[in-house]
This record gives sequence, structure tokens and C-alpha cells, in this order.
Amino acid sequence: MTRKKVLVVGAAGNLGRRLIRAGQRHGHEMTALVRDGGAFTSRLTGDEPNDVRIVECDIFDTDGLHSAIEGQHVVINAAGNVNDGKPFSALFDHVVSAVERHAAVEKAWFLGGAAVLDIPHTRRIGVGLPFVPAIYEPHRVNWQRLARSTLDWSLMCPGPMTAAQDGETHDALRVSIDAMPYEIGAWARFAPSIALSLVLKFKLPELIVSYEGVATVIMTNLDPGGSLSRHRVGLALPAGQRGVKEGWTLGQRGPDV
Repeated sequence: MTRKKVLVVGAAGNLGRRLIRAGQRHGHEMTALVRDGGAFTSRLTGDEPNDVRIVECDIFDTDGLHSAIEGQHVVINAAGNVNDGKPFSALFDHVVSAVERHAAVEKAWFLGGAAVLDIPHTRRIGVGLPFVPAIYEPHRVNWQRLARSTLDWSLMCPGPMTAAQDGETHDALRVSIDAMPYEIGAWARFAPSIALSLVLKFKLPELIVSYEGVATVIMTNLDPGGSLSRHRVGLALPAGQRGVKEGWTLGQRGPDV
């Protein structure tokens, strides 16, 4: 992979900081777009390379956002939270529209959620199934926005994310395209929605992945026209592993880690 200029929008967040770190470890020229550069710097752990370029800008400052995107090869949007509802979709649309105006951008990554992935062997997605909170509906809206775009985009759709534990590896995650990254029999195409919901609930711990793992998958797929281009991307732990995110319940904002 050639060295690229990569802009991370929302770089001060849990995933954003890991993206900056992973990008620099892969040899890319990283730019962090944040509202408060001082706060961003204070949250770094101390082992990141110190040559990251910091741009202070509110995402809805259109001129500032366009200035930050100018000259970048890749834009990664890690800003916003689905719990914010319609404002989250408005932010998402704003970033997509800004990137669309820059022909030099080769690749754009956006963040969604597992609830917008297909249930294997069916045409149904997590959003809309019984017991799946409607709060995840903005992920569907955002995916539909990308589907109308001509960008070379990928939509990362992890389950709950947590900080990596000491010694955790990040190169063995199961990666899926458009569908949930777990096995389910062909019977699913005939199953009632409530049965699919129960399977999703049972499988959810397999979808609890680390921020570091998500960042690694993104940073190793920055080239345009790859296998993940214009697809939703699901992630799961290696077969047989189940994760835990303390203090988190379905439909609620998790703790800051």
C-alpha cells in the first residue's frame, strides 16, 4: 500500500484516536480534524508518533471542512453518535456532501452499526426486527445516503466497541460484506422475524470488537476499488470467542473508554 494522506473527522473520539495511531503505524500522513486541539492532544496515550497534523474545526463549518479535505487521498468519518438521532444523520450527510465535492479523494470510510447489516440468507436487516431498538434507524438512513453517492465508500458496521485488552490481536477478526459476520443456516430465509431477533441477541457478544481492531481493518483497506468498496462491512471476533462491554446495554450509549 502506498503512503496516503488521510483525514480523520472526529479524531478525538475513542475510534478516531485509534485510527490516527493505526494510520501512522501504517506509514500514512495523518490529519486529525477536531473541535479542540488541546483536548485531543491531552487524550493521546503518549505512544503515538507526534507528527500528526491537527486541524481545529467544527464539522458544520463548511469552509473549514472543505479546507481540511483539500488534498487528502482518504477521508474517514468517525464523528457523531447514533443515539443523537436525526442530528447524527444530518452530520453524516454533511460530511458525505463535502467529500463528494473533492474529486481527489480516492476513498471514504464511514461508521455505521451492525444493525444495518443483512441477516444471512435473508433480505432483512437488524433494524426493524423485534427487540432491536429503533434508535439504530439512523444507520439505515445513512447507508441509503451512501448508496446514492458516486464515492468509493465503505461503511464500517461493527457491534459494540471496547478498548483492546493487553495482548489482544487484531488480525484474526472475521470480516463480512453486507451481511452479519456470523453463521446461520439457510432456514433463516423462512424464519419469523422474532426468531432472527433471538439469534441476533445470542450472537451479539461475538460482535463486540475492539476499537483497535476496527481501526486496523479500515487502515488496511484504503485503496479504491477494493473488495470492500461500496459495501457495508461487518466484523466479529474469531470463531468461538465472545466479548463483553461492561456498562453497556442494547440501545444505550456505552461508557467512554
